[in-house]
Amino acid sequence: MKKAIMKGRNLLCKVDVKDIAFLNAIFEWYHEVATVRTKDRKEGLIELWIAPTFYEDALKAIDYLKSGGFVKKFEIVKEVGDDWHKE
Repeated sequence: MKKAIMKGRNLLCKVDVKDIAFLNAIFEWYHEVATVRTKDRKEGLIELWIAPTFYEDALKAIDYLKSGGFVKKFEIVKEVGDDWHKE
């Protein structure tokens, strides 16, 4: 019997443009939690590709970055599908 593949969860987020590189570096350091993909650099839209078992950790990281003053803006716009391979 085959095991079902666990799909990740992807969040579309709006951030200050100046913080995109910083956020990418933070999540790159903790690569098992999420990967950052810039969707629209001019608008500050990024997509977080979150590993299935680390969704709660990713949300905690977002809250920590906001509450700690590390980033001024980090708004989750919506959850999007993981159909990046179809783009």
